Amino acid sequence: MMVFKRKQIVILALILMIVVAGYLQYSYRQGSTSADVDGKLGEAVYVDNEISNEGLTGSELSTSENTQAQKNINASKMANDYFVQAKMDKEQSRSKSSESLKAITEDINASRETKAEAYDKMFTITANADKEMRIESLINKMGFDESFVVFADNGSVDIVVKAPSLSTSQTAQITDIVIRQGEVAVKDIHIKPLF
Repeated sequence: MMVFKRKQIVILALILMIVVAGYLQYSYRQGSTSADVDGKLGEAVYVDNEISNEGLTGSELSTSENTQAQKNINASKMANDYFVQAKMDKEQSRSKSSESLKAITEDINASRETKAEAYDKMFTITANADKEMRIESLINKMGFDESFVVFADNGSVDIVVKAPSLSTSQTAQITDIVIRQGEVAVKDIHIKPLF
Protein backbone atom coordinates (compact mmCIF):
# COMPACT_ATOMS: atom_id res chain seq x y z
CA MET A 1 0.00 0.00 0.00
CA MET A 2 2.87 2.36 0.78
CA VAL A 3 4.43 1.77 -2.70
CA PHE A 4 1.13 2.70 -4.35
CA LYS A 5 1.00 6.03 -2.47
CA ARG A 6 4.60 6.85 -3.43
CA LYS A 7 3.82 6.34 -7.11
CA GLN A 8 0.76 8.56 -6.78
CA ILE A 9 2.80 11.29 -5.10
CA VAL A 10 5.51 11.15 -7.81
CA ILE A 11 2.87 11.31 -10.59
CA LEU A 12 1.09 14.18 -8.85
CA ALA A 13 4.40 16.06 -8.48
CA LEU A 14 5.19 15.59 -12.18
CA ILE A 15 1.73 16.83 -13.19
CA LEU A 16 2.12 19.83 -10.88
CA MET A 17 5.55 20.65 -12.40
CA ILE A 18 4.09 20.46 -15.93
CA VAL A 19 1.24 22.80 -14.96
CA VAL A 20 3.66 25.27 -13.34
CA ALA A 21 5.97 25.16 -16.39
CA GLY A 22 2.98 25.81 -18.68
CA TYR A 23 1.84 28.72 -16.50
CA LEU A 24 5.36 30.22 -16.45
CA GLN A 25 5.65 29.97 -20.21
CA TYR A 26 2.24 31.59 -20.61
CA SER A 27 3.26 34.36 -18.18
CA TYR A 28 6.51 35.02 -20.02
CA ARG A 29 4.71 35.15 -23.35
CA GLN A 30 2.19 37.66 -21.99
CA GLY A 31 4.74 39.79 -20.16
CA SER A 32 7.69 39.97 -22.55
CA THR A 33 8.24 39.28 -26.21
CA SER A 34 11.65 40.86 -26.51
CA ALA A 35 15.11 39.51 -25.90
CA ASP A 36 16.46 42.49 -23.96
CA VAL A 37 19.07 41.27 -21.49
CA ASP A 38 20.35 44.66 -20.27
CA GLY A 39 23.89 43.35 -20.22
CA LYS A 40 23.15 40.61 -17.64
CA LEU A 41 25.05 37.54 -18.71
CA GLY A 42 23.98 34.13 -17.57
CA GLU A 43 20.31 34.94 -17.02
CA ALA A 44 17.73 32.99 -18.95
CA VAL A 45 15.62 35.16 -21.19
CA TYR A 46 12.45 34.09 -22.96
CA VAL A 47 12.70 34.69 -26.70
CA ASP A 48 9.44 34.71 -28.63
CA ASN A 49 9.36 32.73 -31.87
CA GLU A 50 7.77 35.73 -33.61
CA ILE A 51 11.01 37.74 -33.91
CA SER A 52 11.22 38.74 -37.54
CA ASN A 53 14.11 38.84 -39.94
CA GLU A 54 13.42 41.11 -42.90
CA GLY A 55 9.68 40.78 -42.34
CA LEU A 56 9.68 37.02 -41.82
CA THR A 57 8.60 35.29 -38.62
CA GLY A 58 10.77 32.55 -37.15
CA SER A 59 8.79 29.76 -38.75
CA GLU A 60 8.64 31.58 -42.11
CA LEU A 61 12.38 32.27 -41.89
CA SER A 62 13.20 28.60 -41.45
CA THR A 63 10.85 27.78 -44.33
CA SER A 64 12.51 30.48 -46.45
CA GLU A 65 15.98 29.21 -45.52
CA ASN A 66 14.91 25.63 -46.30
CA THR A 67 13.46 26.73 -49.63
CA GLN A 68 16.66 28.61 -50.52
CA ALA A 69 18.81 25.67 -49.43
CA GLN A 70 16.70 23.34 -51.56
CA LYS A 71 17.02 25.69 -54.55
CA ASN A 72 20.80 25.74 -54.07
CA ILE A 73 20.91 21.94 -53.88
CA ASN A 74 18.76 21.63 -57.01
CA ALA A 75 20.90 24.18 -58.88
CA SER A 76 24.08 22.38 -57.87
CA LYS A 77 22.61 19.03 -58.95
CA MET A 78 21.55 20.52 -62.29
CA ALA A 79 25.06 21.93 -62.74
CA ASN A 80 26.61 18.54 -61.94
CA ASP A 81 24.24 16.90 -64.41
CA TYR A 82 25.18 19.50 -67.03
CA PHE A 83 28.91 18.84 -66.67
CA VAL A 84 28.50 15.06 -66.80
CA GLN A 85 26.19 15.21 -69.82
CA ALA A 86 28.29 17.80 -71.67
CA LYS A 87 31.46 15.73 -71.27
CA MET A 88 29.68 12.57 -72.41
CA ASP A 89 28.21 14.37 -75.43
CA LYS A 90 31.61 15.80 -76.34
CA GLU A 91 33.27 12.39 -76.15
CA GLN A 92 30.53 10.72 -78.21
CA SER A 93 30.71 13.43 -80.86
CA ARG A 94 34.49 13.18 -81.03
CA SER A 95 34.34 9.42 -81.24
CA LYS A 96 31.89 9.54 -84.15
CA SER A 97 33.96 12.18 -85.95
CA SER A 98 37.14 10.19 -85.47
CA GLU A 99 35.50 7.03 -86.78
CA SER A 100 34.22 8.87 -89.85
CA LEU A 101 37.61 10.43 -90.52
CA LYS A 102 39.36 7.10 -90.04
CA ALA A 103 36.99 5.52 -92.55
CA ILE A 104 37.94 8.24 -95.05
CA THR A 105 41.66 7.62 -94.53
CA GLU A 106 41.15 3.90 -95.10
CA ASP A 107 38.91 4.33 -98.16
CA ILE A 108 40.81 3.18 -101.26
CA ASN A 109 38.60 5.37 -103.49
CA ALA A 110 39.38 8.60 -101.57
CA SER A 111 41.82 11.05 -103.13
CA ARG A 112 45.12 11.96 -101.50
CA GLU A 113 43.82 15.46 -100.74
CA THR A 114 40.72 14.06 -99.02
CA LYS A 115 42.82 11.64 -97.00
CA ALA A 116 45.23 14.44 -96.05
CA GLU A 117 42.32 16.63 -94.89
CA ALA A 118 40.95 13.74 -92.84
CA TYR A 119 44.36 13.19 -91.21
CA ASP A 120 44.61 16.92 -90.44
CA LYS A 121 41.15 16.94 -88.86
CA MET A 122 41.98 13.83 -86.81
CA PHE A 123 45.16 15.54 -85.61
CA THR A 124 43.20 18.71 -84.72
CA ILE A 125 40.60 16.69 -82.77
CA THR A 126 43.34 14.95 -80.79
CA ALA A 127 45.25 18.19 -80.18
CA ASN A 128 42.09 20.02 -79.06
CA ALA A 129 41.12 17.17 -76.72
CA ASP A 130 44.57 17.37 -75.11
CA LYS A 131 44.33 21.17 -74.74
CA GLU A 132 40.83 20.94 -73.26
CA MET A 133 41.96 18.37 -70.72
CA ARG A 134 44.95 20.49 -69.64
CA ILE A 135 42.86 23.68 -69.40
CA GLU A 136 40.12 21.93 -67.38
CA SER A 137 42.75 20.50 -65.04
CA LEU A 138 44.36 23.91 -64.47
CA ILE A 139 40.98 25.61 -63.93
CA ASN A 140 40.01 22.94 -61.39
CA LYS A 141 43.33 23.51 -59.58
CA MET A 142 42.16 27.11 -59.05
CA GLY A 143 39.61 25.66 -56.61
CA PHE A 144 36.61 25.07 -58.85
CA ASP A 145 34.78 21.76 -58.52
CA GLU A 146 34.12 21.36 -62.22
CA SER A 147 34.85 22.97 -65.56
CA PHE A 148 34.04 22.21 -69.18
CA VAL A 149 36.13 23.43 -72.10
CA VAL A 150 35.38 22.96 -75.78
CA PHE A 151 37.29 24.20 -78.82
CA ALA A 152 34.92 25.05 -81.65
CA ASP A 153 35.67 24.53 -85.32
CA ASN A 154 35.82 28.31 -85.85
CA GLY A 155 38.74 28.66 -83.40
CA SER A 156 36.78 29.99 -80.43
CA VAL A 157 36.88 28.38 -76.99
CA ASP A 158 33.89 28.06 -74.66
CA ILE A 159 34.54 27.54 -70.96
CA VAL A 160 31.86 26.76 -68.39
CA VAL A 161 32.93 26.82 -64.75
CA LYS A 162 30.89 25.45 -61.85
CA ALA A 163 30.50 28.59 -59.75
CA PRO A 164 27.67 30.96 -58.84
CA SER A 165 29.71 33.83 -60.29
CA LEU A 166 33.24 34.68 -61.31
CA SER A 167 35.28 37.62 -60.10
CA THR A 168 37.27 39.74 -62.52
CA SER A 169 40.44 38.18 -61.14
CA GLN A 170 39.18 34.63 -61.67
CA THR A 171 38.07 35.45 -65.22
CA ALA A 172 41.51 36.94 -65.94
CA GLN A 173 43.25 33.84 -64.56
CA ILE A 174 41.07 31.51 -66.65
CA THR A 175 41.66 33.65 -69.74
CA ASP A 176 45.41 33.52 -69.12
CA ILE A 177 45.31 29.72 -68.84
CA VAL A 178 43.39 29.40 -72.11
CA ILE A 179 45.74 31.80 -73.94
CA ARG A 180 48.82 29.91 -72.75
CA GLN A 181 47.53 26.35 -73.13
CA GLY A 182 45.21 26.79 -76.09
CA GLU A 183 47.08 29.41 -78.08
CA VAL A 184 43.84 31.36 -78.56
CA ALA A 185 43.22 35.10 -78.91
CA VAL A 186 41.38 36.84 -76.07
CA LYS A 187 38.48 37.78 -78.36
CA ASP A 188 37.81 34.08 -79.03
CA ILE A 189 37.51 33.08 -75.36
CA HIS A 190 34.03 32.85 -73.87
CA ILE A 191 33.72 32.10 -70.13
CA LYS A 192 30.47 31.45 -68.28
CA PRO A 193 29.79 30.47 -64.65
CA LEU A 194 27.16 27.84 -63.94
CA PHE A 195 25.85 26.79 -60.53
